[in-house]
Amino acid sequence: MEVKLENLIEKLKTEGVQGAQKQADEIIKKAEKEAEEIVAKAQKEAEEIVTKGEGKAQQFQANAELALQHAGRDGLLLFKGKINELFDAVFKRQVKESLSPDFLKDMILVLVKDWKKSGILEITVNEKDQKELEKVLFDGISREVKEGITIKPSSEVSGGFQIGSEDENVYYDFTDETLADVFKSFLNPRLNEILGRKDG
Repeated sequence: MEVKLENLIEKLKTEGVQGAQKQADEIIKKAEKEAEEIVAKAQKEAEEIVTKGEGKAQQFQANAELALQHAGRDGLLLFKGKINELFDAVFKRQVKESLSPDFLKDMILVLVKDWKKSGILEITVNEKDQKELEKVLFDGISREVKEGITIKPSSEVSGGFQIGSEDENVYYDFTDETLADVFKSFLNPRLNEILGRKDG
């Protein structure tokens, strides 16, 4: 079961992460340029403040340096926020596009195959995916297996699925949001360094 599931996850990772990598590099370049422009603008404003305040040079210089520090911090926060927002959207879209009903069926059948025989398995999916998934999943499987599976819709799942036993309070999360978060960890070290920096 683990080998098959790992193969499915590896396939999903390859399709989603590689599909987003090119967009990732473009997003990094764009965000870095925007951050540089913000800092450059703040530098120009600081220099103008110093020039206009020749009579109170020391005080204005201190204010200008403080303004520059704040602008730099705000620029970095804006940069990080945009990167996170854009990458979340890119990864979620790439992962969601990879999670077709046929692919979900393969993942679910791998999990169901060796699942504990007693109890009803509950699979939670997006409302619009429910009928299509039921069609491909239940087509060709035994009545016994079919009777042990309940598929329910949820507006909280935008893609992928959650699976667990109705008799136990344990669920496994294979939603697009969770998988996108996992795959984000495979990004190049440069982006991880930018997003993980704690100094601003």
